[in-house]
Parts: sequence; C-alpha cells; structure tokens
Amino acid sequence: MKKTIKNTAVTENKNEMPAPEKKTRRRYESGHPKTLEAFARMIAAGGQFDQARLNPPPDLTLDALEHAYAQALALQTAVWSARADFRTAALERQMLVDRFDSLATQAVGQLFGRGASLETAEDARGYVRKLRGTGSKPAASQNPSSPNFDPSARNISTTQRSNAARIATFLELLDFLEAQSAYAMVTQPELLIPNLRSLAAEAQSKHGVSITSAAALTRHRYERNKRFYLEPNNLCDLAARYKELVKGVFGARSPEFKTIRSFRFRKPKL
Repeated sequence: MKKTIKNTAVTENKNEMPAPEKKTRRRYESGHPKTLEAFARMIAAGGQFDQARLNPPPDLTLDALEHAYAQALALQTAVWSARADFRTAALERQMLVDRFDSLATQAVGQLFGRGASLETAEDARGYVRKLRGTGSKPAASQNPSSPNFDPSARNISTTQRSNAARIATFLELLDFLEAQSAYAMVTQPELLIPNLRSLAAEAQSKHGVSITSAAALTRHRYERNKRFYLEPNNLCDLAARYKELVKGVFGARSPEFKTIRSFRFRKPKL
C-alpha cells in the first residue's frame, strides 16, 4: 500500500511527525502571521491620529513601531525559510529510508533462493521485521525503569529515533548478507552489497542534514518568539501599551480608540 506524506512533512509507519512539525505546533504557528497583520494595521491606523496630541514615548512613535514590525517580519521570514529547509531535508531522507523495506525483502528472498539454509534465511528475515518495527520495544534510554534511562533522550523526536534505528538495522542486515556465501551469487544491480551500502550512506547523510535543519528551525522559532511575546517591549506588549495610550489620550469612546481596539494581540502559552 502506498504511503502518504502529508503537507510535505514526514510521516512513517504510525509515528508522529518530527517535533518541529507536529499538528498542534502547526496550529500554534498560524498566530504569528495574524499578529504581524494586526500590528501593521495598527500602525496604519495610528498614522491617521493627531501625533502632536498623542505625543507618544520614543518606543511608541510610528517610526519605532515600524522598526519593531520590520524586526518581527524578518524573524518570521527566517522561520518560514528554516521550515522549508527542514521539510525538504526530512522528505529526502524519508524517500531513501522508505526503500529499505522492499530492498531488504528482495535481498532475503535472493539469499534463500540461492541455497541459504532455512535457519539463515529466518535470521535474515529477523532484520526485515526489525526494519518494519514488528515487535519492537521502547529503547532503554526511554524507559524510566531502565538503568540506562537517559532523560535527555526524550528530547529526540520519535521520527528521528526511528530513522536512525532503521538505518542502523539496514547496515546490520548488509553485514549479515555479506557474510553469507550464497549471497555472493546475487547479480541484480540494486541488490549488490556496494550499491546497498551507498544507499545507506546517502540516507545517513540526509538524516544528519534533517537533524541539523530541525535544530536550526527550533532556534529560529525561539528567536522569533522572544520578539513577539517574551522579551521586554515585545510586539504584543508594545501593541497593548499603544492601545492604552490612545485610550488615555483620546478617550475610551473616541473614534481613534474604537479603530484600534478591534486589533487582537494574543500571547500563546509557550
């Protein structure tokens, strides 16, 4: 059955998408463009007010607000770019790793068909089952009751662990096949050990790029979130102060305040 890749982000087996692209995070990410749009509209509306009467402090002048908007937009653009890089790297890796299953099945069939014992063939099929995740158990580093429990390992996404494990298992299978004399008679190009090792090496390289891209995406999101929500005079706080200034100067029932009151700035729980 053909596997579906949703929105170019990676899915595999029944695992969730990598941490940077979970569905809940995608919903949360939609708030940043809305905040940028509201801030831009607030600046445009503020340009129609009597600036002499408003007499804003230095960080709430139109120039200061436009500068804050430009900073936030640049940080959001960097996130979009990093997300595109991550999705590309993750998809390229997945397309390679997804070939392991069928190639391993064909290789084991060739091994048995060319005279390997039933016991040897069954040992080889064990690697195929491991590639598919059949009967797999949680890693000791993920089990709190294990003496090898590593709390930091929980920060590695399910997909990253799974791909690393599948690449390692595929390489183990290749070592096993290479040690069998019967497999030396295989002539099908895509099943030759050097070609299979080349595929595994390429997948390992793409896996490394994917991990690096995921880390870069996380870093860009953190820098953006600081400017939007966390640091002193963040975008939402500036908007709230500007609204209060307009309200205090022109009045709660003034056309000026009614104009900007509708612009929503909400801080998510980070």
